[in-house]
Amino acid sequence: MKSLLAVALVAMALSACSVGNAGWSATTDAKPNAVRSGDSLTKDERHRLYTAALAASESPLGSDLFTDVCKKIGIYDADGTPNDRYMPFVTEHVNWGMKSETQQFRQEINTKEKARDYIDKHLPR
Repeated sequence: MKSLLAVALVAMALSACSVGNAGWSATTDAKPNAVRSGDSLTKDERHRLYTAALAASESPLGSDLFTDVCKKIGIYDADGTPNDRYMPFVTEHVNWGMKSETQQFRQEINTKEKARDYIDKHLPR
């Protein structure tokens, strides 16, 4: 439960950093350099990769691995900043994290090494 709260707090902090990006809305516009490679992944796959990226580092927000995962799943732009998909995804992620089957997945990636291995095997190239 602590990890869900931490994810929510991190999401709010990041969203505050991206507020004020004039010129695009959360529904139709996107920055021209948006990465959309995550479109081929299912919602569950994106949530699993995001969870693994959070688990792979002591401070995921500062890690290149976390940024790379967020770009690949389509919630960060190519320049490494959260895009219009970020906040809806994180909100959805909190709900996803409360499902009972999520606990089983967390057990599968319960070390940094297992989390990195999961990312290596499942992140689109």
